[in-house]
Amino acid sequence: MYISLVALNATDSYEQHQAIWSLFADMPERKRDHLFRIENNNNSQMVALLQSATEPESSEQAEVLQSKIFNPSLSAGEYYKFKLVANPTKRLSKERNVIEIKDEKEQVEWLQRKLLGANVTVTAIESTLVSSKKSFKSRFVTFEGILQITDAAQIHRAIVMGIGRKKHAGAGLLSLAKTA
Repeated sequence: MYISLVALNATDSYEQHQAIWSLFADMPERKRDHLFRIENNNNSQMVALLQSATEPESSEQAEVLQSKIFNPSLSAGEYYKFKLVANPTKRLSKERNVIEIKDEKEQVEWLQRKLLGANVTVTAIESTLVSSKKSFKSRFVTFEGILQITDAAQIHRAIVMGIGRKKHAGAGLLSLAKTA
């Protein structure tokens, strides 16, 4: 896998999605093998953290600022700081409709269900609405905190596959940093 910092030429989540795809122009089957998260969105430049199985190449819509090989080594019992931007949702059983979770306590419970391979302590949570030209506004929640791994294989899967919905729009990328 690769971890990269990428400058995007985009204004909304749909254009971000298109710009990220442009980094992988030579992929014949066009299978998504990447996750990203917007790290900096100021007027001068939008910067994304990108995790991908394929090495990204700059395009007109996105410039690769930095890229390196990324091979996470996780151990059960170890503590890690984490950051995740996600789109917490739940399915209403009768109507089979998917709705966004707005209550902060329910959002944390959703995260704990998604990270069953770890003991999770959320230290900061922030909710924002993200707009797209192609759809309505979506609620993205930034979770930060500490987790202790209990099942390294399960957490590794969460890092590779992402967590929750709206991965195409910049949600789902779980970042870990070992605590001292």
